[in-house]
Amino acid sequence: MSEFKHKVAIVGIGSTARPGNIHPTKTWKDLVADAAYEAIEDAKGMSPRDIDGAVIAYHGEGVNEQGGIGGSVADLLGIAPAPVFPHCMNCAGGAVALNTGWDMVASGKYKRVLVMGFDKEGDNINYTENINISFDTEYDYVFGFRHRDGFELMSNYYMQHYGYTDYKAYGAHSWQCHWYGRRNPKATTYGKPMPARESLEHPGSCYSIMGEGCAAAVLVPAEDARLYTDKPVYLDGIALATTSHYIAHRIGEPPMGPAFPAGLVREETYGQSVALIAAARKAYEMARITAKDIDLAQVYDLCAGAFWQVEDLGIAEFGKGAQFFIDGGAAVDGRCPINTYGGNIAYGHASGADGLNQVVENVIQLRGDAGERQVKDAKCAVASCVGSAYAHLTVAVLTNGKFQRGEEV
Repeated sequence: MSEFKHKVAIVGIGSTARPGNIHPTKTWKDLVADAAYEAIEDAKGMSPRDIDGAVIAYHGEGVNEQGGIGGSVADLLGIAPAPVFPHCMNCAGGAVALNTGWDMVASGKYKRVLVMGFDKEGDNINYTENINISFDTEYDYVFGFRHRDGFELMSNYYMQHYGYTDYKAYGAHSWQCHWYGRRNPKATTYGKPMPARESLEHPGSCYSIMGEGCAAAVLVPAEDARLYTDKPVYLDGIALATTSHYIAHRIGEPPMGPAFPAGLVREETYGQSVALIAAARKAYEMARITAKDIDLAQVYDLCAGAFWQVEDLGIAEFGKGAQFFIDGGAAVDGRCPINTYGGNIAYGHASGADGLNQVVENVIQLRGDAGERQVKDAKCAVASCVGSAYAHLTVAVLTNGKFQRGEEV
């Protein structure tokens, strides 16, 4: 951290409810305003005019036909002439925006930064066609692949490679997400009856509930945090790693494939994301933690993606991620609770907001405000988000004032 002027804190959070639904009476601007103003209000004593920089992410112009949205957002929120930096990074967009927001505050150039991510799929008649082009149109898309197909191919490989012959792990993971979602007032599944665990033992149980929504957070230098909140949460580590949308490139040696992280056996992690491992290592190094310090984590859950993400984050051994869910490791009283907000499976999926929805949940948990889904003594939380079929990988490490680093870190 020596090259940066400031440690960064999150002092305000906001999110729209029911992101797994279409909101026909709201425009994308309405959704952004709802989440952004909630986050600013959550930062006690702050007003929109106090924001001196902002970042906004969305899936891409396939789901919002307006380009150059920075000026529209600044005008909408009443923060002009503060700059608004737009990002288009598929489902990881919100987390990528958070990365940029961290840079803005840590550098000392900005003191109060608003970070946002949204999706408004219902505004596009050709949404289904457009969302598919989040893959690489030079390769996969022209062969008939969608990015979900990429996830399914990687998931099938994972399950076969590690000897999982049924879908009990899918059922266990999905059921746990639904358990959390029923206890999250903003989740799409809140208040709905719980499904039987056995009814979820199929691949479709780990598909996202597609919809619309926005999430937001306010970042400030850590030394200013208590001006705005009694429960500051610190963004101690954050990283973005990228690789090709074309999944065959994960297999080849450089330059066709990404550089393989040192100390790992290729066959051991074959079919998984080496870029996520690299992002986790960088974020952990920044935060000066190890995987053993993590009290809870939010991961991108589509097909078997959550299984190898808990492995890449160091929470479970390689090949044991699916078993981790079967054994109850993701439960609120488990070894490391996972997707305590319900995940995309039960909370809902709003593309550009996904990464920030994870962070909003981690802030709620580290503040101790999660109610029935509260993880006991939560001090260190991780968020891991994915864009496209593992082309953009983000990892963020958040802590509260109770977290103490071990001497060995």
